[in-house]
Amino acid sequence: MNPISTEAERAVDGALAPSARRPARGERRAARTRAAILDAAERAFRVDGYRGTKVEDVAEAADVAIGSIYSHFGSKDGLYHALAERSVELFAAYMAQAYTDDRTPLEQVLAAGDTYLRFHLEHPGAFRFLAFDGVETAPIEDDAVRARISDRIEQLIERFRQQIQAAIDSGEARPLDARQLSRFLWGAWNGVIALSLRPDRMALSDDEVAACIQTGRRLVLEGLVAPAARDAAGDAKARLVRVDSPPDPA
Repeated sequence: MNPISTEAERAVDGALAPSARRPARGERRAARTRAAILDAAERAFRVDGYRGTKVEDVAEAADVAIGSIYSHFGSKDGLYHALAERSVELFAAYMAQAYTDDRTPLEQVLAAGDTYLRFHLEHPGAFRFLAFDGVETAPIEDDAVRARISDRIEQLIERFRQQIQAAIDSGEARPLDARQLSRFLWGAWNGVIALSLRPDRMALSDDEVAACIQTGRRLVLEGLVAPAARDAAGDAKARLVRVDSPPDPA
């Protein structure tokens, strides 16, 4: 059993315990409205950028009254900040899919690359909040929101570093600096996926991004795997696995 995964699962269970009661009908309706607004805003900010997005257009796309947006989020900035925070938590749910006990520690490290790709393909608007300082470089001016997002991303990178260290400690991976490697891979994935956002001929299609990430995963596997974790033919025993998307929140 993966001790890192077990510890994370206990933390999640503890966080969820106080809210075990079934939400009332009004709360469920409000949650659906909030989610619909955020989904519409994610699409709008991705297509039109922060400055080009109008609250009226988001309301129309979400099929809600403009007042509902102000009621839930207070302002356009509030909507933008809430979307940024949701994007980070959504990415955390995707990353958790890579860390499962049916995979070896090294396979979990490599699975994180597939998870990162899947998150981009399924939520391209949300990805921009991770790779850049928001859409169209619009700053997140609320210091508390910025701090929460930064703290959460740092937690995710640290969790990834721990998984790399677990692969090293198990003898599957060569004894490299886990912190440096975690940041290199994070930056490499961001860089490849960011090429899909270019407005010129350097832009990559989603298929090209997927092919690049897959090639990178193979290179990382061959460069990272320890001699003792290879078979008689010299090939890595670890698999390059595909990761399922997380279930939609209830």
